[in-house]
Amino acid sequence: MLTTSHNLLIRLYGDLAELRDTPYPGVSVFTDDANMRKLCLVLIPPSGSWKDLALHFDVQIPENWPASPPQIRSSVGGIDHPNLFGGYICCDLLKEHHQIYFGEGYDGGYTPALTLRGLFLQFLTFFSSSKVEQSDGYMEHIGDHVHRKFVLEKDLQVTVEDIQVGASYPLSRYGATHLPQESKGQGSLARAWDADQSPELEIRRYQGATGIILHKTKSMAPHPERVHVLESESRRHRRTRQLLQRTAWKCKACPYGTRKLPYDRNEIQDERLEEAFVVLASPPTCTLEILSDDCLYVIATHLPSESIITFSEAYPRFRNLVDSTHDEEASTKHNVRRSIRKNPFKYFLPLAFNRYHFKKAQPLIWRCLKEIDTDLRLAESAVAGRTGRGSFKPVAPPVNTPGMKHEAVRVVFQMMNNVVVSLMKSCEDVLASGSDKANLLRASERAVYAYCHLFHLAICLFRTNPVIYYDAETIIRNFVENPAYRVKAQVPDMGELIVKITLVLALAPSKGTNISWEHINGPVLEEVIIRNVRWVLKDSPELAVMERGRSNYRLALTFLRSKTSLRLLMFQIAFLNMFVSTYSSNISYLDDHYGFPDKQVPERMVEKIKKIYSVDTWLGFFQKVDFVKGTAFGPDLFSDMLRRAVRTSAQRGYHSPASAHRRLKMRRTELEERWKAETGWN
Repeated sequence: MLTTSHNLLIRLYGDLAELRDTPYPGVSVFTDDANMRKLCLVLIPPSGSWKDLALHFDVQIPENWPASPPQIRSSVGGIDHPNLFGGYICCDLLKEHHQIYFGEGYDGGYTPALTLRGLFLQFLTFFSSSKVEQSDGYMEHIGDHVHRKFVLEKDLQVTVEDIQVGASYPLSRYGATHLPQESKGQGSLARAWDADQSPELEIRRYQGATGIILHKTKSMAPHPERVHVLESESRRHRRTRQLLQRTAWKCKACPYGTRKLPYDRNEIQDERLEEAFVVLASPPTCTLEILSDDCLYVIATHLPSESIITFSEAYPRFRNLVDSTHDEEASTKHNVRRSIRKNPFKYFLPLAFNRYHFKKAQPLIWRCLKEIDTDLRLAESAVAGRTGRGSFKPVAPPVNTPGMKHEAVRVVFQMMNNVVVSLMKSCEDVLASGSDKANLLRASERAVYAYCHLFHLAICLFRTNPVIYYDAETIIRNFVENPAYRVKAQVPDMGELIVKITLVLALAPSKGTNISWEHINGPVLEEVIIRNVRWVLKDSPELAVMERGRSNYRLALTFLRSKTSLRLLMFQIAFLNMFVSTYSSNISYLDDHYGFPDKQVPERMVEKIKKIYSVDTWLGFFQKVDFVKGTAFGPDLFSDMLRRAVRTSAQRGYHSPASAHRRLKMRRTELEERWKAETGWN
């Protein structure tokens, strides 16, 4: 077995190889041949106050990386950034978890899931932004690399004359005449400039008090209202550029400060930066292909770390083998217990990225599912013992019973359902806070990505274990055809049933199964309404009193008291429709894309969510869940169906019938009359 230090070194080498194989503009990394944990990082921001300036950082990879973040310091002190103090950089990406203040909803900062490439790209963004968020939540504006002053043509002559005076008398007020002043006028001119899609035209250059000033416009036709812009180097950019040139610091370990990598990228003429890494050429033929993965893995267990690194570089198949064998190491050996979103977790569960990966990971997947399922059963049994309720049946056979191992897949069903529930809660929080669409899209992306990976894992388990598919199909058919199979003892959780329906419908075309949502949705919706009676009566106990015929009061109050559960059902059906329509005709798409969803799915889900929150009638609800029959229900028929749901709930013991019926009937009359007066309903 490879040692822990060997495995961490392999992770480090893999990250460095990724930096070499997939370079990113503005990020250059140089290694130290004598110390692999010592790096030079050179960032050239593409925007912001330091655009096109080369910033050098010393990087030290700690022994316990990736559990702890790399140590990064600015090699040149004095850079005018609000988060730089000499060489020290105040940035959550470089802090341990306990050093970060996590306010409500904040999940930034370092995570072991970040590769060096991912970390350095975020670091590049940190220096490319015109605003930087501070610890107390406010955004500090640090500006761009240029100052821009907008001037109308009718005012241009005076401004140009002032610039010329300022060049001769830089300390006078004319020395800053080209700088913009905060005003509504500047804002309106800037918007007019941005709205004009014509290309920028440089008219001339002026020598200002602090440097060159570019004079631009967009229209060729002279006009008093034509907008002009005067651009000059920003103060931060100029100070940093002058600091780098004045100190003339050169790195002994990389080309920084030489003509190959000057302080200002604009100084580069035709020279190209040499590659930071030497790429080893593959041999013309490779006899290693005759060896199986098992043989290569045995070889790896006997090699020193240096040889493993060299071998991995020369032979990518070997590197992939070593990497894939130790994916679970962060959890099982290094005790990583926080996700990339900074949420604590206890269990490790491999995902299915493609068929090859799933085939290798399948034994471990079943072991992990069994562990989680066992603990869930114990927890649910404890809850059932205290409350008499539980989503798992405590009497169900243990998962190690011969032939029953596949039952552990219910863990995946529950996780998929939990994703939908969590998304709805996140949407409630976002909408309650009045946040913008971006936050809603972010919540949708997280949920869709998580759901899709679990969906792909479940599909892989269904494909390789036919009994799982047929069990799910049998449960669904029994549920539809026989009301006795709809009770909680048979179907403890409706959300998990909808997950099973989603998976069966997605695989139905490939299985030749004749089943559709239109065939299933009636019994599902009926059962949801029956199970929700308990919560309706909790808030409106007077609805236990039965009337005859049409009851607008019952229709309105039942919808009002059921709004949360009906909304959750619409969320669940939205996922069902989205994933069945997207993938049922092309399940292999998920294998080809490592379980990631189509990039348009999160945006489409946001639009569905907006429509869900606009539903405020039974008709709108039926339309949203594609229940065509429901749209034809008249008020008399549907009132009778709601009364029947109350009786069925009582018969099944889902709620206890009310006592003191006469007093409740009087209360019903009083509340209904008040409701009619307030709403105008008859």
